[in-house]
Amino acid sequence: MKYNYYKRFNRLTHCVAAVSLAATAGVSAGVLEEVVVTAQKREQSLQDVGIAISAFSGEQMNSLGVEDSVDIARFTPSISVSGSFAGQMSQFSIRGVTQNDFNDHVEAPNAVYIDEGYVAMQQGQMFSTFDIARVEALKGPQGTLFGRNATGGLIHFISKKPTEELEGYVDVTLGAYSQRRFEGAVSGSLADGVMGRLSGMYNRFDEYVDNNYPQNTFTADPTLLHSDPGNPSALNNLSDNSDLGNDDTWAFRGQLLFELNEKAELHIIGFSSKTTTSIGAYQSAQTVATLDGNGEQVGSRYTNSLDMCEIISATGACVNTTFDGDFDGLRPVAGGDFWGYIDPDGNDFDTSSDFAFDDFNEFETSGITMKLTVDLESMTLTSITDYKDFDKFVGLDLEGAPVNQFIWLQESQEETLSQEFRLNGETDTMRWVAGFYYLDIENDNISGLSGLPNNVSGFGSFDEPREASLQTKSYSLFGQVDFDLSETLTLVAGLRATLEEKDYDFNVGFVLPSPVNFKWDPLVAPIVSFSDDTSDTLWTGKLQLDWTPTDSLLIYGGINRGVKAGSFNSGGSSIDPLTIAYDEEVLTAYEIGFKSTLWDGAARFNGAVFYYDYKDYQAARWLGFANLITNNDATTKGVELELIASPTDNLDVMFNVGYFDATVEDVQITSTLTKDVEPTFAPDTTASGLIRYTLPFEVFGGMLALQGDVTYQSKTYHNLTNFSSTEIDSYTLGNLRASWESIEGAWLVDVYVKNVSDERYNTLGFDLSQVCGCNEEAQGRPRWWGVSLRYTF
Repeated sequence: MKYNYYKRFNRLTHCVAAVSLAATAGVSAGVLEEVVVTAQKREQSLQDVGIAISAFSGEQMNSLGVEDSVDIARFTPSISVSGSFAGQMSQFSIRGVTQNDFNDHVEAPNAVYIDEGYVAMQQGQMFSTFDIARVEALKGPQGTLFGRNATGGLIHFISKKPTEELEGYVDVTLGAYSQRRFEGAVSGSLADGVMGRLSGMYNRFDEYVDNNYPQNTFTADPTLLHSDPGNPSALNNLSDNSDLGNDDTWAFRGQLLFELNEKAELHIIGFSSKTTTSIGAYQSAQTVATLDGNGEQVGSRYTNSLDMCEIISATGACVNTTFDGDFDGLRPVAGGDFWGYIDPDGNDFDTSSDFAFDDFNEFETSGITMKLTVDLESMTLTSITDYKDFDKFVGLDLEGAPVNQFIWLQESQEETLSQEFRLNGETDTMRWVAGFYYLDIENDNISGLSGLPNNVSGFGSFDEPREASLQTKSYSLFGQVDFDLSETLTLVAGLRATLEEKDYDFNVGFVLPSPVNFKWDPLVAPIVSFSDDTSDTLWTGKLQLDWTPTDSLLIYGGINRGVKAGSFNSGGSSIDPLTIAYDEEVLTAYEIGFKSTLWDGAARFNGAVFYYDYKDYQAARWLGFANLITNNDATTKGVELELIASPTDNLDVMFNVGYFDATVEDVQITSTLTKDVEPTFAPDTTASGLIRYTLPFEVFGGMLALQGDVTYQSKTYHNLTNFSSTEIDSYTLGNLRASWESIEGAWLVDVYVKNVSDERYNTLGFDLSQVCGCNEEAQGRPRWWGVSLRYTF
């Protein structure tokens, strides 16, 4: 592998969690229907499945303003988002089950599937949504039918399939920051027994973070920002000083559906996408670290106007950092970072960064999925073959400030191949599924620090590449049976056995000085070298009772066992080889829930309570230049409630809320201090509400829908230390939308404003209090308006 780092609503009949109201596309339709889901590897009405599920149709996703995969978290209780590179990479956190490790060989604990194909690489969890039939969000361990690494749950996106009749649509959106989004699809018969569908999307918008460098560095003495005071423009030839936060994405999907005979069909899906963005749009927030008597960090907080110490010792004395090139232990400006920089507007969008490009980071994904379905009279045979290829190249200004200190570069390539064979069958009193699953993942990645010429670290220019290669092979046998004990009581039992083999090679190098050719070739003489291979047998299972005392009420209760396979850390030259390998995590989940339909189908009210008992939870903690995952026990207990109703023919309302209390036990903060902490990116309270009113529109005919929604997320932490400066404040977002649909339903116009109040809120962060006297922080997007026009044929 070669490493080249500078290459470059139809009213809203909305379904929430285990509640669903499906409608035809458009504004005026208002028939409440059950949504069919495949959460148990067979088609079922959502209200009949004893799992907490959120299911959104493609039309509902459009009405909710969903453009990216992770947007659905805003409308689903107890689901939030973590990530890195200022949100350019994002992954789901479900009921406090999360792991914010950005290393590319590490899989997430909440699985994402696209058309029944597993997305192994974290990069693949965030993508633009287009031409989607529905998305299903399953909460709680799903390891029995979906395997390891679905510990907390999974999100499954299902594309619209080819049709025999000619149909399609074109959708054009213009929005804030010069956004241009084009989306379309065409589907129909190609030959007798052959149908095809072609869909695509292009989205582009400009930068929304204003980079003032080099005109304004917001420092009293700019000569402190690099090690060559006689050359004020020492860095200008290495950066184009761009603004940050843009996006340029295209994607397409091609499908063929062959009706081989009356009992067999073959569905082939090919897909490809590419995203080009600026470097990670982080900003710097000034912080100060506090140490204990052994000189180990026990806290960090935001600076105040009196803070002069770079670091504060246990006695209150000033301690010098090793990364600023001086030895006085003092900040040039009270409250500033180690070089006197003070962010000019908090978490607003003015910044000054010396390492900035507008088209630097690239993410590419391509692959093919093939599904063969054969009716064998008494059972159905399904074969799913899936291949995916991921390529990523990213960089960022580590401290997000005008100082020439460190940059971070990362490149990776991953190929995954999976094969599933399964049989489904049923009798009068039993439904069953059994199968075999194989997964092969090959990941090669290199990442690390670089110090560019004239940097202020005191080390001169250097590279510290960290090269990791992980091959994973996984083999599984699984089965689940639903057996009717009576007309109202069903026993659900499932089991999965997995053999997982991993082969890991990891090396760290140090090049001094840096050749400044921005190319990290495979390491010749690493200063850290580690190799290991593992073979583990993992098992997951499910035991549950479903009780349906009436046709409109389901009560379920059960035990689920989920497993996420062990893996390996990577880090810098100081990493302890004894800490590189870590064990699998095991989650035993206890859950009781209900699903109810009220008022002759005019409302749905669902809820669940759950308790999670974790053994060897994989706890990821940021240490300044790297993540370290350790195994710690953990517990979570929580409750979720969801209500959706249509009180009148013209009015739809929705409300949901999730609350949980999660604790990770005995996390090692220093060599002598352990403490119980909250998991990262796990807000204990999430809530959302929506109201939509539909009325005739006499001016042009057709129907007009007016919609407003609000989402809330409580405070959380971006580091497992739970230090003061790692807290992300709570925030509330409101959105407004007006939709008009023509009488015949062919034309649809949407006008919307997202984040109406222009809320400023943080979404991500990293603690660099001992590196630069700062946090690296990313913010959610500002107020965003848009107008879209869709024509459907």
